[in-house]
Amino acid sequence: MTLELTVGPPRLAINQGRSFLVTEPDGQIAWPTYNGLYASDTRLISSWQIFANGQRWDFLNSGNIAYFAAKIYLVNQAFTTETNRVPAGNLGLVIGRALDGGLHEDFELVNHGQMAARFNLEVAMRSDFADLFEVKADAIIRRGRITTEWLSRAASLRTSYVNRDFKRDVIAKVRRTATRPVYANGRISFDIELEPGATWHACLLYNFGNGETIYRAPRACIDKCLESKAAKRLAGCQGSALKFHCSNDEFHSFYNQAVEDMAALRLPIEGTDELEYVPAAGLPWFISLIGRDSLIVSLQNALVYPDFSRGALDVLGRFQATERDDYRDAEPGKIMHELRSGELAHFNLIPHTPYYGTADATPLYLIVLHNTWRCAGDASLLERHMATAEKCLDWIDRYGDRDGDGFQEYETRSVAGYENQSWKDSVTPWFIPTAPW
Repeated sequence: MTLELTVGPPRLAINQGRSFLVTEPDGQIAWPTYNGLYASDTRLISSWQIFANGQRWDFLNSGNIAYFAAKIYLVNQAFTTETNRVPAGNLGLVIGRALDGGLHEDFELVNHGQMAARFNLEVAMRSDFADLFEVKADAIIRRGRITTEWLSRAASLRTSYVNRDFKRDVIAKVRRTATRPVYANGRISFDIELEPGATWHACLLYNFGNGETIYRAPRACIDKCLESKAAKRLAGCQGSALKFHCSNDEFHSFYNQAVEDMAALRLPIEGTDELEYVPAAGLPWFISLIGRDSLIVSLQNALVYPDFSRGALDVLGRFQATERDDYRDAEPGKIMHELRSGELAHFNLIPHTPYYGTADATPLYLIVLHNTWRCAGDASLLERHMATAEKCLDWIDRYGDRDGDGFQEYETRSVAGYENQSWKDSVTPWFIPTAPW
């Protein structure tokens, strides 16, 4: 008797920077689930489905071709048209997706049957613009400021959410197809006619907006994604990581895959010099700067990829607390715990701007600084971060050891803070405010 081991529900995920897409294995986003297309801690697309004349497609297979790209293989269920009946399996559909800035989505259709097939290919999508914290807590507040606009001439669907000075947009543009799309009833539809053996192609480019910046989808189709900017950044990371040679091919493949997996966690932080070198805590819920996690990952990768340590030390030093703030559990010299940029953080309904409720990030900063200096032999690293290190030491003596017994203690002062501020804080329920929007 064999035992199948699984970790969590089956899903297909791609990510790049601060954006990620999590779907069912067939590429669809059912409602309601935790799945969706997320950018900057906001769920831009909460439901996504594809139909042939109103019928769902049957799933064959799917998988990642890179951490930022995936392909899904589907075939049609039987359906009836105005002219004939299309048997199940006659039509093959390949959906390709690549994420870098925005999302590029390809549709490749082929008619394997012996008769022509004319039908409507329909893409249905919805946006709830939920904050990531709401989704994680399964406590979504329905928003009433969402608008949708279809521009027929530009073949573009724009869905927007505005709450005072907080703005989010997702713009889906149809490109590279001879079929003119229409939009009705929440669906982008294509009237397709395929002769036996014929193929059909279309692209959907999803651009993300925040009221100030538009993050544009890559223009190249999925088959070119391994030549994209994201692929080149991955190659740069692999090229700068530690190299070794051994006779065990399996271990060599394991090591190379581990380097690629770590490269997938590179997080861009605005206003820093080393945007690509700060490690995020993990997909999907922790594509964010988290002090403890970024420092531990940097420590574990110091010999293989020391640029993680350099980036983490720089960025976390910039966010070192300078004053006491009980709502954010901050004290002078303390290293931050978590930084968020969604709607709840924007309006200070959660303290993650950043939040400082961690007992171990501050001493970990000193450990990583010392270890990075030992691994890299860079004396300028100590000089650059000496002031931050001294403030860390002062915090450890003044605030970390509250009763002067030589051991560290912590106390949660924030009404929205984590009760457990050591590893692992996830036992604390995620705070969701009850204030009206």
